[in-house]
Amino acid sequence: MNHRWPTSLHSQTEALFHGIRSIREKKKSNPFGIHSFGSWDSYRNHAHRFVDFMIGKDRTSLLDTRSVHDDMAEYLEHILTYYAEKKRSRQTMETLLSALGKFEYALNRYIEMYYHDVPLLESEPLRLEYYARSRSLLRKSSRIFDNRAYPDPVQLIANIRNKTFQLQASLQYEGGLRAEGVGAPSNRRLKNPLTASCLRGIINDPVSRMVIGIVATVEKGGKETEHYVSLRTYRRLEQYVKEFGKLESDYFEYVAAINEAARVTGQYSPGRGSHGLKHNFAQERYLECIDHGLKHEQALQQTSLETSHFRLRETLTYTRG
Repeated sequence: MNHRWPTSLHSQTEALFHGIRSIREKKKSNPFGIHSFGSWDSYRNHAHRFVDFMIGKDRTSLLDTRSVHDDMAEYLEHILTYYAEKKRSRQTMETLLSALGKFEYALNRYIEMYYHDVPLLESEPLRLEYYARSRSLLRKSSRIFDNRAYPDPVQLIANIRNKTFQLQASLQYEGGLRAEGVGAPSNRRLKNPLTASCLRGIINDPVSRMVIGIVATVEKGGKETEHYVSLRTYRRLEQYVKEFGKLESDYFEYVAAINEAARVTGQYSPGRGSHGLKHNFAQERYLECIDHGLKHEQALQQTSLETSHFRLRETLTYTRG
């Protein structure tokens, strides 16, 4: 069957994005597809606005990847200048950059399927450049509370006196678990302890290749997530479960212990609580992924999976620092 390439840029954009629409597929089968309706709408809207810019320059085909790259550079410069003048947040720019990353992936996938003689679009260095520039030119967030992460989470955990709470905090910081994932759900009627069935063994970290332990939890939305923690913390959890049968605590007592340690170490701020440790994990894990060669979108994807999030936009609220 002959393949037909649409004539208008907007129709071409729709063809590209429909090629990576994976809303009913599992992430493992297509990790770089678009899996949520929210991301689908957001990324397509950003792509169509970029295409409007290309139309204004009399472009006629997205297969002209050199022009696409040049127009993207001009478009990002225009957008960054506008955002800086309007005092927009970095999160807005990061969402645009993620959308253009999906646009590149969709276009290159289409080229590889139907147009082998067309050069691939290579916009990652450009997007990384504007990601770095946005961090210096744009404010962190439009929200009052910019960053829930603790300045020194290791010192914080060291100052938690109760060994149960200290172990739970270590798991949150190292593995990105929620409080309910470490056996401390905020709803006292719920029980979600860590037991021997949650201990899934020792492997090499898929990113760093370091030896780590796997802790599986069921958290928000009822989905099971595998979290990677240091071998030391994994062994501590093994010993704790062997001795007490399970790891669990009262949520409010656990948060009170964290807040007390935060005050002792000069890191207390209303709203941080135990969830601040999850922010620490996400920010550090994202940078670790980048350091080990993953692209921006790949690093966000990996961090998203390990924090039990299934939308990259959600993960951006954690990784901005």
